[in-house]
Amino acid sequence: MRLLNRYTVIFFIFSFLGWVWESIFCTICEHKWSNRGFLYGPVCPIYGFGAIIFFIIYDLIKAGKIPEIKWWMILIVGFIVSMILEYPTSWFLEKVFNARWWDYSAYPLNINGRTSVPTSLGFGVAAIIIMKLLIPAADKVISKCPDLMLNILSFIFIAIISVDITLTVSAISDFQFKVASIDEGFQNHMTETVNRILSTQGEFYHRAVARISLFVMAGRKGHIAKRLQKRDFKGLIQDFFDFEKKDKDKNQDGKNDGN
Repeated sequence: MRLLNRYTVIFFIFSFLGWVWESIFCTICEHKWSNRGFLYGPVCPIYGFGAIIFFIIYDLIKAGKIPEIKWWMILIVGFIVSMILEYPTSWFLEKVFNARWWDYSAYPLNINGRTSVPTSLGFGVAAIIIMKLLIPAADKVISKCPDLMLNILSFIFIAIISVDITLTVSAISDFQFKVASIDEGFQNHMTETVNRILSTQGEFYHRAVARISLFVMAGRKGHIAKRLQKRDFKGLIQDFFDFEKKDKDKNQDGKNDGN
């Protein structure tokens, strides 16, 4: 559990450092403030994922599972990791949100503008600095943190990232509008269905009354059919009570005559 919390904290720290680096670099290049990353918060998750990869390598070296690697090896690993992370991330963001957060089309030896040799070499050099300086410093600080503090920090960072991702995705993809559209479509469909059912019941009722009316009914039965045709249910009920009253009075008179 401590190892997982450790990587979670590392992910957040280096995501923030990556955002600081990119924002400063792009602000200088563009001569205006540039808030890098696609999230609202000051984080660039791609740097966090890259840092976790190098932290795993660092832990394996520290545990004696793999031998110490030279600076040029770190450069190559950083170059490859950059290529692997940038291209699919750029493709995914473009397909999902129909937007590109970086475009290396103006750089030589680029691959569809999603990644390029010069920028990946730059990340390879940065990997040397991260591996030799930043990761050992971060490991030294985190190793002194008690388990409870790591648990709390991990929970807070996950909550912040989760809220940030939810808000960003909702805003970019018009999530609320889509939900409202889906709800409106559902309501319209249910309204049409209920109206169709009620219409069918109405047609069935009229057909039934028409069939009843085909029969020649004398006396009270004919009167009932006429009431049904006019949908005069109140009059029909009143007639029923009047008939019952007359029938009861008639029986009572018969009993009195017998006495």
